[in-house]
Amino acid sequence: MRRAAAEGDANALIRLLLRHTDLAQDAIARMCDLSQTMVSRVLSGQRELRRQETVRRVVEGITHGYDIPSPALERVPPELGLALNGSPQKTAEVLGQVAGVDVEDVPGVEEQPPASAVSSAVLSWLVSVPTSGGAEAHVAEGPVAAIRSASATFSALDNRFGGDNARAAAVHYLNGTVVPLLRESHAEKVGRALFAVSAEFVLSLAWMSYDAQRNGAARRYFVQALDLAAHASDRLLGASVLSAMSHQANYVGAHAEARDLARAALSGAGERATQTMRAQFLMMEARAHAAGQDKSACFRAMSEAERAFGRRDPGADPGWIGYFDHAEYSDEVAHCHRDLGHAHVARRLAEQSLASSVGEEYARSRVFTRLVLAAAVLGQGEIEEACHLGSVVRATSSARCVGYLDAFARSVRLYRGQPTADRFLNQARAVVSAAQ
Repeated sequence: MRRAAAEGDANALIRLLLRHTDLAQDAIARMCDLSQTMVSRVLSGQRELRRQETVRRVVEGITHGYDIPSPALERVPPELGLALNGSPQKTAEVLGQVAGVDVEDVPGVEEQPPASAVSSAVLSWLVSVPTSGGAEAHVAEGPVAAIRSASATFSALDNRFGGDNARAAAVHYLNGTVVPLLRESHAEKVGRALFAVSAEFVLSLAWMSYDAQRNGAARRYFVQALDLAAHASDRLLGASVLSAMSHQANYVGAHAEARDLARAALSGAGERATQTMRAQFLMMEARAHAAGQDKSACFRAMSEAERAFGRRDPGADPGWIGYFDHAEYSDEVAHCHRDLGHAHVARRLAEQSLASSVGEEYARSRVFTRLVLAAAVLGQGEIEEACHLGSVVRATSSARCVGYLDAFARSVRLYRGQPTADRFLNQARAVVSAAQ
């Protein structure tokens, strides 16, 4: 309550009153000078109070007559979770701390750390010498199997419905189940398998956090997944973590960092990398070059990726890279051509990706691809079709989907005044506003 009052968070104050007091909704409404319907919508998450005058009235109405001092707010230590840990025990301790500040939403947890904050962790991983490739540590039963199943479940929810759909539950599972298991002593084989599957789980949580645009938490989970993979001696999984970090860095505009992380993934995996992994890592580098408008470097990376993808053997791949199929590969290449302004090529590749993607497993990915297609179609001057394609995004738990929609809408604004464009912009504005 003190923190919410100090930050002027009227929505949190109303929810805390209902959760921790015996006050009924109508009593809270009278305290806040709001209608009971409005209070009900705030409590259900259907409405957030944003108008400055309304927020001031609610905060004053709730705190009037009470001495609620402004606390010296706790903040997340800037370095928390951004380094590799010296021992498995330290890893479990740090993971617990990161999950704890995430659950409590401690101020600072959402701030995106600078690239320099993780460079030492990446360098430490690159120069480390693994004791094995990790494959022989597979354990198919007990806690390892349970975490593997939980990871698959949360990843499926993320891919289909967006990162915020079950992210809170995943954080609680990490804190209540995974971390306590990591603190226990295990036989070497079981211990390595436990750290490997925990790395996969934390990596999936990092993706969920990134998709929800909780970029500070995502970055910390990515680094801790890298550390877990190092303790598991799973070099390939660690490289995959760096590739995921490259994806996030590129999305937030850190294109040089994204390029370097993709190259670190390829270098760190070395000869162990399968052709599918090489193709995926190279496409992350290509994406970074395209976003930075370095056409020649982008085409060089894409050419290498195409050769690797053509030689791939899915049967030789770990399960966690299985998503990188023809649909995903075509989507990545389409993104590059969209960013380079090659509308015709981007359109063809996005259409190929959508045509080869079936089922609901990767529903969110198809939203991204469809918006890339919409941007390409708009680039060819076909406004009506582009707006029809862009209307795919409705209410969603994926902040990245909303971000893609918002970026596309900014391009459509050039055509304001045309009925089709105006209808789409009104629709997009409603979706973006509801997500804020």
